[in-house]
Amino acid sequence: MKRTNIMLNDDQHKLLKRYAKKEGRTLGGLVRDALDTVYKKKDALDQRREVALNAYREGFISLGKLAEVLGLDPVSARAYLRDNNIPIHTQDPEDVMLDAENA
Repeated sequence: MKRTNIMLNDDQHKLLKRYAKKEGRTLGGLVRDALDTVYKKKDALDQRREVALNAYREGFISLGKLAEVLGLDPVSARAYLRDNNIPIHTQDPEDVMLDAENA
């Protein structure tokens, strides 16, 4: 384990001390758990986003599904793709008409 110093404001320190005492744990243990919780979730979300982007690039998912995974509306998802130089897939007019007929 490595030692790291962090600066907490008074309210953060009081809150952590209170939780540590209540749970019979150390401040350091609480901080380590908080970091694991936040950053492991971020890693999982980043992985999910990357998988979705790759699936979109390969044509396995639609722009709408990609937008859903990214947590964006379709217009923002298009802007995201454009800003990251990822080609936007479009449907052939025949496929659009076929989809409309089947709807």
